[in-house]
Amino acid sequence: MTLRRDTVPQLASVLAVCLVPVVLWAQTPTAAEPDAATPNNGATQADTYLKRLIDTLKADKSYKVRLQAAVFLGRSNDERVFEPLVAAMSNDEDYTVRAAAANALGNYGDPRAISHIIKRVATDTDPFVRDEALRALAEFNRDEALPYAIATFGSDDNVVRKCALLYLLEEPVPQIEQVLIRALGDTDDIFKVASDAVKKQPPADAMKLLDNALSHRDASVRRGAVAMLHAMATPEAAALILKVYERDIEADSVRNETRTALRELRQFLPVPQFIKDAKANPNKHERTKALKLLGVVGGDEAKAVLVAALDDEDVYVRGNAVMAMGELGDVAVVPALEKVEADPANQRIQHLVRHALKQLRKKTPSTN
Repeated sequence: MTLRRDTVPQLASVLAVCLVPVVLWAQTPTAAEPDAATPNNGATQADTYLKRLIDTLKADKSYKVRLQAAVFLGRSNDERVFEPLVAAMSNDEDYTVRAAAANALGNYGDPRAISHIIKRVATDTDPFVRDEALRALAEFNRDEALPYAIATFGSDDNVVRKCALLYLLEEPVPQIEQVLIRALGDTDDIFKVASDAVKKQPPADAMKLLDNALSHRDASVRRGAVAMLHAMATPEAAALILKVYERDIEADSVRNETRTALRELRQFLPVPQFIKDAKANPNKHERTKALKLLGVVGGDEAKAVLVAALDDEDVYVRGNAVMAMGELGDVAVVPALEKVEADPANQRIQHLVRHALKQLRKKTPSTN
């Protein structure tokens, strides 16, 4: 869905056949109205007409009369007209009345209507209503409308969220950054809208936003940020993904996304340094971290380093080499792991060996 403001006005043609009757009706006094000599008669009469219009909009059986009532209420600055117009725009059975109410809310100008209008743009079944709602949106001051549009992105309806995001992106401002970040963890179509918007930003701004997204509390947002960095395929993007993978605690969905990305962005990673650390770093924790990374990035040299680490004197290092082999996914290491499994010295890491072998044997072609 793309928001448009260049809709050809159609509402005037619908109204043309209806306006004269309501003017005459509104100007016709009744026996129940105060006498002209009564003090404040003008104010009392106006109040009576306003209530009559509201009641008419809510309950008149004729859609033409309800439509006229909506138009006239939109010319009022009385706060009592807001809720009836919202209700008519949202619920009236006739599309012309809903369209007239949307138009009236645009004229009324209360930014509280923004959320309701966006929902009409997103969900109304009639294109005429959606067009009129778009025209109504264009009437609002962007600065005043911004917080209401941002709040609308909290809707449970993904169609409404997408519509709110498109409205916000018409004129991007710094205040919408958190919405853009949250959208990276949303449905596929909302993710696409958000990712396209991020790609249009200057590279430095895009990288800063994605770096912030990698720290978001929602794992789906972090995963979306990794996916975007993966698609960017730059050394800077690979470095950010590597930072995510090196976290001690991370959601499985995010970790899986980082594994795929790192393997495909191998050319941007300091693989020679990983190999050096895996072979000889005096800090065993740095060695094991490098071994895990070699299991992710793969390659013949990585495989050789991992096999060699199975003979390390430290069982902690051997255990991490085993897990890295499971990540490596190369069935050629199965004989080396079977040798480790048969060695009584590796009793403490038997569960790791068996798990890795189970993973790798699934990849072995059947001989039957």
